[in-house]
Amino acid sequence: MAKIIVIEIGKSIVGAVIKHLGRPYAVVSYPREVHISEFKKIVKEAYQKINDALSSDESDSEEVWLILSGPLALIFQLGQIIGSDMGNVKVLQYYNGEYHIVPSISRDELK
Repeated sequence: MAKIIVIEIGKSIVGAVIKHLGRPYAVVSYPREVHISEFKKIVKEAYQKINDALSSDESDSEEVWLILSGPLALIFQLGQIIGSDMGNVKVLQYYNGEYHIVPSISRDELK
């Protein structure tokens, strides 16, 4: 089973994640409006939790699933930091009553 990391900013979504996917490995939770000056701290916290999940002993073949809810600019910054070279990380999207893995895309596919 994948390690689930929930990043929830603005509103809590962890209850829905538990209901649909099970208990998360880690949660970054700011269930309120955050100020832009907090983005760096939040991205750092999320990055550390993702990195921890990827570097733990049993994670060699295990995926890390990210469930994201928050300001688009902050989520974009997190994506820039994680990049496409950070191991086995998948992003999930809630759609039509279920969570789905978002297909990966490479720069080469955009040419």
